[in-house]
Amino acid sequence: MNVKADLKNNKYSVSTLIFLFICFCAIVLTPFFIHWGQPNHPFQNDINQYYSYLNALFIDGDLSFTNNSNGYWLIDTPIHKVVPKVTYGMAFFYAPFYLLAHLLSPTGSTGYEPVYAWLVHFGCIMYVLFGLWFTRKILLLWFSEFVTSITLLLLFFGTNLFYYTVSESETVHGVLFFLISFFIYHVIKWHQSNSKRNLFVGCLLAGFICLIRPTECLVLIFPLLTGVTTINELKINVIRILNLKWNLLIAFLLFMLPLIPQLLYWKMQSGSYLFFSYGNSEGFFWSDPQIINVFFSYRKGFFVYTPIMLISIIGFILLYKRNKTLFYPVCLYFIINAYLICTWWDWSYGGSFGMRAFVHCFAVLVIPFAYFIDHVVSLYKKSIGKTVFVYIISMLCLFFCGLNLLQSNLYKHQIIHYDGMNKETYWFTFLKKRYTSEEIQHLTTLFKSPDYDARRKGLRDE
Repeated sequence: MNVKADLKNNKYSVSTLIFLFICFCAIVLTPFFIHWGQPNHPFQNDINQYYSYLNALFIDGDLSFTNNSNGYWLIDTPIHKVVPKVTYGMAFFYAPFYLLAHLLSPTGSTGYEPVYAWLVHFGCIMYVLFGLWFTRKILLLWFSEFVTSITLLLLFFGTNLFYYTVSESETVHGVLFFLISFFIYHVIKWHQSNSKRNLFVGCLLAGFICLIRPTECLVLIFPLLTGVTTINELKINVIRILNLKWNLLIAFLLFMLPLIPQLLYWKMQSGSYLFFSYGNSEGFFWSDPQIINVFFSYRKGFFVYTPIMLISIIGFILLYKRNKTLFYPVCLYFIINAYLICTWWDWSYGGSFGMRAFVHCFAVLVIPFAYFIDHVVSLYKKSIGKTVFVYIISMLCLFFCGLNLLQSNLYKHQIIHYDGMNKETYWFTFLKKRYTSEEIQHLTTLFKSPDYDARRKGLRDE
């Protein structure tokens, strides 16, 4: 990320200054949003599972996990060994900061000391910021500095990307947001310049994306469909890819490079190169997508807790009209990803602020989002009615940003519950900043967590 070079080339770049402002806010606000609780570190629940590979390798010296003193979620394999529920992908991205902490720590450290916590936390914030930097570069291909700047501000402060940067940066979503942004940038540049470097980097990134979350193999839609508006253009694109010949083989090997260690590990621990490490109790209900719940429920609804992203849905119309070369991969990616999210057995995705399963998708949804912002900006001073419309949209966006920051803070204090929200609790907390001890006590009686055992059996509509 060559910020210094960009400042030198365009010293008055508004979007660069906005990016630096976001970086400053992310670092400064982090201490106010951290809520690690009694363990005093973020390595709990899902994050502890991602982290498990590092402690097993560098502290326990035992990747077979025969000693499970840290409570990892281990799955039995057919050959009577165990594997972590997750892949090593997130551990790979934690590793530079973990190793630095390990170097600074005395002999006998457990990997859960504050130095590990803070270095990994701030390291993961850097990944999100890298993602925003490449989001900026993507947007500048089609939009002005002003529109790009407004889009970046609204994306960061108006969505739960903010919370999953400053408070829980260690989750999978921030790293995936970075990887997908970086990947899309290289795909677009490859289609524009036919550069082998962009192709190879993009394939390596796709390998890491699939390693961390296999369902995100959907990103491979982008090299196939970018620039395609007709069936004939699709055929041309396929022929273009096949004509890469040896370069296609190199690209495939780069894609496989991050996956091979995981496949070999599964082979050693399970007897098979492919192993579904989530076990038999979790999976998809393909014929029962919880569309209404995922998008509109008070428990976690995407548009309830991140209403500003309705802009992206409207923006798809403008994307179709103004840039069909991107419309089809962006639209198809969103539709299929939304379907997968809606069919997962736990559609509310456990403890989270809002619908966290969409956070990394913002790397894609930001494109129709920016088309809507660009359209609104173009209406300013065209007529009295259009100018009033611009002011209304501006006020709504500011309101949504304020609401997101307030609710992020309420979630930190567990006033917005991690999995027990409902209509009554939502409106009880809506725009309410201060609570008496009696109100908090009353609120705790209203929360209702889902029946996870029932969800595993298919009773999911609640």
